[in-house]
Amino acid sequence: MPRYLAGPDPDATTTAAHVLQAAGWQADHTPDHTDYSDPDGLRQARHLADAADSRRPQPLMTWEFTASPVHGGPAAWTAWFSRDTPPEIIAAFAATLADDTPLPAPGTGPHYLQPPTSPEHATPLLAAAGWMRDVGNGHTAWYGPHRRAAVVTPRFPNTSHRGVANWLCAARRATDTTVLWLALACPHTPTHLIAALCRAITDPTPVPRRTPPGPDTGALTITHPA
Repeated sequence: MPRYLAGPDPDATTTAAHVLQAAGWQADHTPDHTDYSDPDGLRQARHLADAADSRRPQPLMTWEFTASPVHGGPAAWTAWFSRDTPPEIIAAFAATLADDTPLPAPGTGPHYLQPPTSPEHATPLLAAAGWMRDVGNGHTAWYGPHRRAAVVTPRFPNTSHRGVANWLCAARRATDTTVLWLALACPHTPTHLIAALCRAITDPTPVPRRTPPGPDTGALTITHPA
């Protein structure tokens, strides 16, 4: 089973929270959410404590990541992940965001505030994994095997600030078009962060689960530890 169909795992040992705290981010807990902030206060993440709501037809966003050029300033970009996104995928995005390895070219600013480049710089891993490319009206959609997952590139707003569309990553059930999870990222999200997300989605490495996904997820391939 591809990683993007592995489903959530309440017992996951590697989560975005673990990654951020290991990187030295400060956590501020409230009954409703936990806020994480990097040492400079320019990168933030928020994790909702419990976003279950059966009245909503679409998955609820429970992780939000942002970065700002100045402390307390408006976000330069925002990325969101729904509650049932496999935790390994969110953790991979968080790890790239929290990575403070110096850039090859000094003086270009922090990596998390770099302007985005062409969306095609983020999607080569999808092509390498055999995903199908579909060019649409102002965007490109990449579909995984059996069209069970998709990554859709963004559209930037025109001069009237209309027509904008976010990056979209999603997976669906085998039995119908019900969305299992989704992730969104605004067009200004740095391209290397989206590339990290594509890498995590297509990673073939098995992930541990105590409870296998339900039958509507599709056929399972179970690998037992050696």
